[in-house]
Amino acid sequence: MTVGREALPMALSELLLPGVVAVAGLVVTSLGVRELWFGVRIYRGEPRAVADAANDPGPVEVVGTARPDEGTVEAPFSRAECLVCEWEVTQSEPTGDPDTAGRNWKTLATGLRGGPFRLEDDTASCRVEPSGSVRHLREQTVTVPAGTTPPDEIQAFIASHPDIEPQDETATVGPVEIRLGDEQRYVERRLDPGEDCYVYGSVHYDPSAGSRAGEVNVRIDGEGIRRFLIADSRERGVALEQVQIGLLPTLLGVALVGAAIALFV
Repeated sequence: MTVGREALPMALSELLLPGVVAVAGLVVTSLGVRELWFGVRIYRGEPRAVADAANDPGPVEVVGTARPDEGTVEAPFSRAECLVCEWEVTQSEPTGDPDTAGRNWKTLATGLRGGPFRLEDDTASCRVEPSGSVRHLREQTVTVPAGTTPPDEIQAFIASHPDIEPQDETATVGPVEIRLGDEQRYVERRLDPGEDCYVYGSVHYDPSAGSRAGEVNVRIDGEGIRRFLIADSRERGVALEQVQIGLLPTLLGVALVGAAIALFV
């Protein structure tokens, strides 16, 4: 009996690691498959005409042209007039490993500008409330090398954000000028007036959403749905991005499940 009692905890401990790995693999796989399925759903979906969107309860896909509703906002780095703008400032910094010359990019600040805009197709236009959305917008980057003076627009931005320090210092050693500081990147992701726009969101009747000719009393937002998407590309481009998001965790999860099975054997 003594041998049996000692063998049981040993057997349980041998099963613990494979069990944990298997559970982790299943969880990661399920998350990846969910993203893959969402991408397939977008790819196979058929966008609705804006004029008919109010007749389709639940999530809806609409495609058209982005137009101003309550005006535009100014992008912080390019000064372009836009409808929605995500911005981010990152800075290169050493990894801290003396054996390598690698560098990491540290996020210094992020932000979002914009408000309601209209999406217009051949049938009508509706209001889109971008708050809470996941945005797939084209990235535009201004790189400021270490020891150089940023463009005027970025200098003005830095002046109003004391948490961001310019990296434009230099030192002169004899005839050689040494650039100090670190490289910075200023990134904008914008939705501009007149751009193609894809929206996957929840449709609501809103009497305040349309008052002019060609406008319908429809508001699209993220209320009551798991994912609210706004993109400056057609649905196939968005679907491909979603598949790419889900592919890595799916493969990783399958690999973990396979490793767990190997540990069991």
